[in-house]
Amino acid sequence: MNIAIDFGGTNIKIGLIDRGKVAAKASIPAYSEHGLAGRLPAVEKTVKALLGEAGWTPAACRGVGLALPGIVDADNRTLLSIHDKYADAIGFDFSQWVADAFSLPFVMENDARAALVGEVAYGAARGAKDAVLMMFGTGIGTAAIMNGSVVRGRHYQAGILGGHLATDIHGEKCACGNVGCMEAQASHWALSVRAARMPGFSDSPLSENSGALGYEDVISAGERGEGWARSLVESLLEHWSAGIVNLIHAYDPEVVVLSGGLMKSADRVLPQVIDRTLASAWTPWGAPRFVVAEDPETSVLLGLSHLADSEERSRKG
Repeated sequence: MNIAIDFGGTNIKIGLIDRGKVAAKASIPAYSEHGLAGRLPAVEKTVKALLGEAGWTPAACRGVGLALPGIVDADNRTLLSIHDKYADAIGFDFSQWVADAFSLPFVMENDARAALVGEVAYGAARGAKDAVLMMFGTGIGTAAIMNGSVVRGRHYQAGILGGHLATDIHGEKCACGNVGCMEAQASHWALSVRAARMPGFSDSPLSENSGALGYEDVISAGERGEGWARSLVESLLEHWSAGIVNLIHAYDPEVVVLSGGLMKSADRVLPQVIDRTLASAWTPWGAPRFVVAEDPETSVLLGLSHLADSEERSRKG
C-alpha cells in the first residue's frame, strides 16, 4: 500500500493505492491561495482516517507520493517554482513533514508528470515507451516520457511547460510573462478574457457570469449559433492542435494522452483536434495514437504510487 497526495490548486486529492488500484480516496479543499502549511494537519488527518477505515497503519505502507502543480526537483524532493498558489511551499522541508507525519520514504513529482506515469503504468497509454500528455485543468499541463524514462531535464522543467510554448507570438500575455503561450490563448482561465473581447459576447446570457465561463459553456453556445462562441471555439481548436503539434515535434511520441475537464466534451472536439494535429505534424513514420484518460482524477495518484514503488526497487538494488 502506498499513500498518494495530489496538492491541486482547488482540491487536495488523497488516495491509498494497492498494486495499481485505488483502495480508498478522499478530497479536501486546498485553499491554495492561503499557502500549504496550514493545510498539512488536515491532510495528515485525512490520510490517517482513510488508513483507519481500511484497517491499515502508516507503518504498514511502503511509501508516500506527493504531487504539486509547479516545477519540482524530484531528486531533492523540493518545490522550485509555482505560480499563484501554495506560495510557502517553495523550499518547504517536505522530507521533515513526511518523516514526522508518516515515518515513510517518499517521492515527489510535478502533477502532470505523475499523471502521465499513471496513464502509462495503468491507464489509457499502458505499456507505451514514448508518450506525451496534455492535461486541461485551470491551466494546461504537459509531460513527456521518452524511451521509457520520464523527461525532467537539468532544471526539472523539461516536458512540463508545453502550455507555455507559444502558439501565437502576437497573442495574449501569459501569467508566466511570455506572450502568446497556448495557456494564455486556450486554457480554462483564459476563456473569460478572450470571450470578453469578442464581438457579440456582451449580448450573450453567458456575459452575466463571464468570470465562471468554462469550455462546455463556450462549446454549447457555439452549437446554439452564437457567433462569438463559434469564433472562439475555432480559435481554441487551432491553439490546442498547434500545442499538440509542438509536443509531437519536441518529443516524438507514439501515444498522445489527453486529460482534464475539456475531455468531458471529447466527442465534440477530439475528432477536430486530431484531424488538425495530424494535418500539421511532421511525422513521416506514421501517426501517433490519441487516447483519452478514463479517470483523470486518479491518474496522478496512480502515477505517484508507481513512482514510489520504482524508488523502493531502486533502494533495494
